[in-house]
Amino acid sequence: MTIKAIATKTIATKTRATKTLAIIAAGAVLSCGVNAGQICQRDNLIATAADERYSVGAQGAVTDKKTGLVWQRCLVGQSGGQCDAGSAQTFSWAAALLYPATANREGISGHSDWRLPNIRELATLAELQCARPAINLSVFPNTPPAPLWSSSPYRFYPHYSWYMDFEEGIFLYADRTDSDKYIRLVRDAAP
Repeated sequence: MTIKAIATKTIATKTRATKTLAIIAAGAVLSCGVNAGQICQRDNLIATAADERYSVGAQGAVTDKKTGLVWQRCLVGQSGGQCDAGSAQTFSWAAALLYPATANREGISGHSDWRLPNIRELATLAELQCARPAINLSVFPNTPPAPLWSSSPYRFYPHYSWYMDFEEGIFLYADRTDSDKYIRLVRDAAP
C-alpha cells in the first residue's frame, strides 16, 4: 500500500489517534520528493506573515508593521543581505539569555537595546501557510527549519523554557539543558 493510499484510508476514519496518524501520513506525502526547501500551500491558506507586513531596513533589521517590533533579519552568526555569510550559531538557553548584552555592546544594526524575544513575540514570525521552515523567507532569508529559543520560562517545570519550532511553525517547551537552539534578536520600535 502506498503512503498516499494509507493517508486516504486513514483520513476516512474518525478516531483521534487515527486523525493524528493521518496528519503524519499526509506530511509524509507532502515531503516525498522534497528533501530540501520550503513547502507552502499558498492556494489553500491565507498568509500570516506576508511581505507587506514587513519593512526591511538597510542595516539588517526588519520592522514588523503589525506588532511594532524590530527583528534582526539574520539569525545570530549569519550576516549579509541574504544572511548567506557565516553560519547560524546555537546556544543553550542560559547563553541565549546572556547574548543580547554582547550584541548591545557591539551596537548591532546601530542599536543597543536588543533582547531575546518572549514566546508570544517569536510566534508572530510564523508563516502558517509554509513549513520547513514556517517563516517568510523573502524577509528572513536562510532561516533553517529548526527551533529558536524564547526568553519565556515554562510555568509548570522551572527547568523548562518555551521555544518556537520553525520546521512546522509550532511552539513547544523543552529542558533548558538538553539542547542548543538558534536565536533571533528583537527590540521595540522607537516611539
